[in-house]
Amino acid sequence: MKITDWIYIQWRAFRAWQQQPQAHYRLDETEHVCNNCGHTFVGNYCPVCSQAARHGRIGWRSLWEGIGQLWGIESRSAIYTLWQLLWRPGYLVRDYVSGKRQVSYPPVKLLFILAAIVAVVMFFFPTPVKDSTDTGYIYLDMALTWLENHENINALLSGCIFILPTWWLFRNAPRYPHHTIPEGFFLQVYIAILSFIISSVFAEHRLTLLVLTFLYTFATYKQFFGYGYWGTFWRLMICATLSIIILVMLIITGIVLSKI
Repeated sequence: MKITDWIYIQWRAFRAWQQQPQAHYRLDETEHVCNNCGHTFVGNYCPVCSQAARHGRIGWRSLWEGIGQLWGIESRSAIYTLWQLLWRPGYLVRDYVSGKRQVSYPPVKLLFILAAIVAVVMFFFPTPVKDSTDTGYIYLDMALTWLENHENINALLSGCIFILPTWWLFRNAPRYPHHTIPEGFFLQVYIAILSFIISSVFAEHRLTLLVLTFLYTFATYKQFFGYGYWGTFWRLMICATLSIIILVMLIITGIVLSKI
């Protein structure tokens, strides 16, 4: 087999996984006696108490599951969700908002868990704090300082500014038309998770941070809404422009209110 053919086959397999990564197990036709309620049944789960048929005596697998339940690893959630965000961000968001909740860890919860992990790391490995100058706007300066120290909230609030422009410009999308404002919120939550991860890894490399954030945002929008490269690009640029206008208006409002 030629190397080009092998690369093409692997690319096709990767694209198929991006669009449909879920592997559902076939229904078990063996008769089981539920270890929890004693009901006899055929299938993967007891119809009376919902316990899985595979649950039995404690073993090494049970030990791993018990540890994994803290972060949702046992249900292919927290770690698997981050893996999917890296390789199929837009498809993951579309799966989640369209009702496939089992493919993803709860996104808002995941964002705050990541923030907790980063906070612990920063506690043991602190970075030098830059001295801030007094701008004269006490409350505005306090708010900006607080947002700078809480990057997860900052990423989420920044993403929320995109919700209305996204809803307006992408409302007739070929792959997910007529999306709602709440769905747009969860789209921005996932993008905030990506932005938070990128900013945590590349905090000292601003250019790399900006480029990766744009590329992942572009890929997420393209996969989620289904426009082509150009259609996604110009709509995303208008979204960014409108979001900057909204942000400037909010900053001006904050300055005016801080002077009162």
